[in-house]
Amino acid sequence: MSLDFSQAESLKSSIVRHSRAGDLSLYAEAQQRGMTLSELLEELDPSPRRHDGGVDGLDAFERQMLVLGLAGSGRRAITVEDFYLGGGLILLPEYIQREIERGYRTVQDPRELLATSVPVTGPTVKPIYIKMTNAKESLAKRSDGAAYPSVQLLYREKETEVLDRGRRFDFSYKVIRGQRLDEFRVFLWWIGAQLAYDEIDDLYDVIINGDGTSSGATDVFNGSAGSWTYADMVHLAMSFDVPSQMTHVLGTKTDVEKIMNFDQYQDPDTWHAAELFRQQGRYQGLLPMNAKLVVAPNATSTKFAALDKRFAIRESVAQPLMIEAEKVISQKLESAVISKESVYTIMVDEAIKVSDY
Repeated sequence: MSLDFSQAESLKSSIVRHSRAGDLSLYAEAQQRGMTLSELLEELDPSPRRHDGGVDGLDAFERQMLVLGLAGSGRRAITVEDFYLGGGLILLPEYIQREIERGYRTVQDPRELLATSVPVTGPTVKPIYIKMTNAKESLAKRSDGAAYPSVQLLYREKETEVLDRGRRFDFSYKVIRGQRLDEFRVFLWWIGAQLAYDEIDDLYDVIINGDGTSSGATDVFNGSAGSWTYADMVHLAMSFDVPSQMTHVLGTKTDVEKIMNFDQYQDPDTWHAAELFRQQGRYQGLLPMNAKLVVAPNATSTKFAALDKRFAIRESVAQPLMIEAEKVISQKLESAVISKESVYTIMVDEAIKVSDY
């Protein structure tokens, strides 16, 4: 089935008009409504959707790139300067943000470590958590006449501040103006990946030191100081009490390398056992390879952080990843900032562990 570009062609004239005038009102409207420009364009030119809600084919932003002749790859790929010379200038900030987000997701997506991510307003957040005092008592039977175990969802006593994380572009327009987009986007992917690892470092720090309203995870290491063995890895995995299970282990590159060099992980049966666990959830034959290994660049040497991503960490987002569109247009990228305002807090204290060997 051929795509209908009639609405995209109609929207094109508005995009060209805004571009010629350097009019950023579309970005202002999107920001005011808590949206990206891509999401706003989807309202103006809705995309066909699959049953799962995904876009079937090009989305509204990609259709604008197409009808404006702004090819991002291949022999006809345009240069960065073509945005400024043509009628699609207003699309450049969104193009940069989309490619940075692609890099953010590609290498190690921090969202894989989160139980949930929720929008918030204001400079501070009062975290919620499950109080464990009575939550894990055995289920009371009605015939016993005993009270049911109490599971309490409470606010922490203190609030924690939302953090502003970001990166500033220090590009010279003279250098980038002639870069084709399929070359330029590689640098944007790298920036996105670096932003992701900045957040992974923050997640590691929250597990180790707490979120400012609650303490960090319990150190469960019980082996020989200075030595990290397969038995210590097993102990870390088994230190999680049901219903929590260890899904991810964070550490320095050197410490993660030690895990990967365990003799047990050179055995092909290890991978078979891990796959059976993934499919069936059974401990028989299990080796703790079912937990994903994540390098946190600024982690503390010899100190692993582990979590159950389903229960452990909540992300509160005051401002999603956003680029300074005005500076991309007026200053040609030389001082633009892309940033995000959010904070990580602990939801279930027993879904995080530390092993400091």
